[in-house]
Amino acid sequence: VRFIDHGDTYYDCKELTPDLTQHEYRLLDWLKEEGLPVVDLVGVAMDRTDANGNALESVLITRHLRYSVPYLHLFASPGSDGLHERLIDALAILLTRIHLVGFFWGDCSLGNALFRRDAGALVAYLVDTETGERHDELSDGQRELDLEIACDNIAGGLFELEAMGRLKGVDP
Repeated sequence: VRFIDHGDTYYDCKELTPDLTQHEYRLLDWLKEEGLPVVDLVGVAMDRTDANGNALESVLITRHLRYSVPYLHLFASPGSDGLHERLIDALAILLTRIHLVGFFWGDCSLGNALFRRDAGALVAYLVDTETGERHDELSDGQRELDLEIACDNIAGGLFELEAMGRLKGVDP
């Protein structure tokens, strides 16, 4: 992912294959229409070539979510006491909400969400849907698999924080 500063707006540009770019765009657009907290879509850049005419990956362009932070920053910032539980709560709420509309994430992790403070709580925003699937309704097995993936990925994120020395005094 590359970040572009244009005036007072930042854009996130994610290079993907053309099929994945279109897939992720459609899913983010649908989730936004469902009223779920996701990043704002700007567009896609397809059929790109470099100066020599060589094909380049397509790019998904989203507007950077103002006042949001990745989980690593929440654990690095002074005054983040008590946010650890709220961070996991926010991600659990997001996962529940997307499951209710029939979305299988397939890669729920601390790194695939951004977090915003909201009246003492945190709200998680979905930023990565390339492994996601849209369904009319999720089966119990799909929900359980998504939860299993989430548990593994969240534990991995917490182990990463621990290895970086950012979980002092926190009971993972």
